[in-house]
Amino acid sequence: ISAFASFIMDRIMRRYSPDDFLTLKQLARVLKLDPRTVKRVAFQLGGRRMGQCWRFNWGAVLEFFHADIETRQGRPLAGPRGAGRKTDRLQNVPSRKKFGPQWRAAKKWEEEQLAKAIQEREIRTDLERLMAWGNDYLSHAQRTMSHKTYVEKQLVMREFFDFCGKAGITALEDISPSRAYRFLTRIYVARGGNVANKYRKNLLAAWTWGLDFVEDFPQITAPFRKIPPFAVPRSERYVPPEEDIIKVLHQARGQDLIMLLTLFYTGARRGEVFRLTWQDVNLIEGKIRLLDHKAGSGKERVRWLKLHPELVKALSWWYDTRPCKVENVFMQLQCDSHLGQPFRQRRHFMRELCERAGVRPFGFHAIRHKSAAIAFMELGLNAAQILMGHYRASTTDRYTKSAGLYTDQEEIVTALGDSGIGQVVGDLLKKEIPQEVPVLEGL
Repeated sequence: ISAFASFIMDRIMRRYSPDDFLTLKQLARVLKLDPRTVKRVAFQLGGRRMGQCWRFNWGAVLEFFHADIETRQGRPLAGPRGAGRKTDRLQNVPSRKKFGPQWRAAKKWEEEQLAKAIQEREIRTDLERLMAWGNDYLSHAQRTMSHKTYVEKQLVMREFFDFCGKAGITALEDISPSRAYRFLTRIYVARGGNVANKYRKNLLAAWTWGLDFVEDFPQITAPFRKIPPFAVPRSERYVPPEEDIIKVLHQARGQDLIMLLTLFYTGARRGEVFRLTWQDVNLIEGKIRLLDHKAGSGKERVRWLKLHPELVKALSWWYDTRPCKVENVFMQLQCDSHLGQPFRQRRHFMRELCERAGVRPFGFHAIRHKSAAIAFMELGLNAAQILMGHYRASTTDRYTKSAGLYTDQEEIVTALGDSGIGQVVGDLLKKEIPQEVPVLEGL
């Protein structure tokens, strides 16, 4: 065997000199190996990539394979390229003869090596799982939620992961209730209870989503759930009186007046009015379609409301006299570069109108609350819920309480006394307690 191997090596040596450079195919042909096998160990063979091609120095390849063929044991190589390096790394690779036993063995070996490499690549570290959770949840939010909600969640996740880096948190299991509380406490001290509770809500939603949709996610109780909401000082929401709203309406002109009337008669949110198109307005039947993304799943919700005759008249006038024949109902008119485009925001619009009217400043949302207040006081909670487009009556109830819209207790006591039962009570007490009852001090 040794003599035969020496004979083969002598023939190869005579074909190429140690200073020659071979391509990948030439080297594979000489070594009787699959070119893909040679490519995987190209750097170990001293290969150099030149553009899209590989070049191998034949002298370096000979040094790599300089081993005892009989014992199949490698020994340290001599020379500048192989000092201290073992050379038996490819000795056990079968030679290549296509579709033969040796070829099949080589093919099986390649498949095993490829499967091993893929498996090692699929096993993610704890830090990779932590980062993947944040990135996957933000992708879900961007795909299923409004842009405003996505930006809010992006800010929360960015600040939380910045905290994780400083606190040495490198795995999902490292997020304990104490560390979560420390993070939220910093937000509370810096920005207040409302912001801290908003961060807690978003992080809890991200963790709950991870429990259901992230592979290898720790199935433990969310650490953010164990943290109670932070105390927030409650104050009644300012709902302007009707006189102030009337003064502001007197200051509005043209499109601005039509927009404010639409807000009042529909109780719509600012974004819903900004997104209105003429396909959403049915002037013949007197109906309007409002769209929102408040369903929780990110899906678009649709609700139809009946229009007041005065609003139908105002929108019909605006449809005929609008300066730009565009699909959106309300449009920008001040800037030539954005002429005809729908509004995204009107930051100083309401403040300037209130200053000209000489009333306490209020915004678009205050008009929505005023509409709900009128509907609630006149028709009850269900009417206010329908007008505001709330999915649950409890949401409307929370709004009415924060705005102080519930009946005063004095009026409740008077109503009970004026009822038929209340009028009979006086005669009953005269029979049971004929004498005059003294009034105790302090009661």
